[in-house]
Amino acid sequence: MLASIAVVIDYQNIHLTGHDHFAPQGTPKHESLIHPLLFAEEVVKRREETLAPLRIAGMSNLPPNGELSQVIVFRGCPSNRHDPDAYSRSQAQKAEWTRDPRIEVTYRTLRYTWDTELNDWRKQEKGIDVLVALTAYHLAVSGAFDVVILASHDTDMIPVIERCNADRQAGQSGVLEIAHWEGCKRLQAKGITTWRTALGAPAFVRSR
Repeated sequence: MLASIAVVIDYQNIHLTGHDHFAPQGTPKHESLIHPLLFAEEVVKRREETLAPLRIAGMSNLPPNGELSQVIVFRGCPSNRHDPDAYSRSQAQKAEWTRDPRIEVTYRTLRYTWDTELNDWRKQEKGIDVLVALTAYHLAVSGAFDVVILASHDTDMIPVIERCNADRQAGQSGVLEIAHWEGCKRLQAKGITTWRTALGAPAFVRSR
């Protein structure tokens, strides 16, 4: 029986890191948006491609075979008052993404502060990293899924790895893994071995 896999995506982090690393110079950020389902499918596919030869070689203590069960996305949302066009686009994207019942999208409105030097609004995500961390931890230790894959490059997520590892050693269930773009800064907790899946440029193109 295949293990159930949930992929938790820190959307802006994954989108912007992929754009900066793989997109041709000068490519507008909105032209390299990641589709959460396509990205998650690439993660699960690459995970299996990496594990298959290790299983054939008889290596022990490998993660289980799995299939994608849920994709959970956290993303900042433009304000309808400050940026109605961007707000409409984000809502249309959410509607498109959630046509697949496996995808769950949580938006939090961006914080806007006026920059007198730029004479424009500065936009900032607030609370997304906390929601990503709490969700990844909860799903992993609760056993809601056999495998939870956290997709992020944000080093603020390292305590999630540490806490999940400590609680698993204390007898709680759950397996937490990491997904990231190849060649980019990755999450690594000192002294803890965590299975990770790295996606390269071809996967970035297929995820757009």
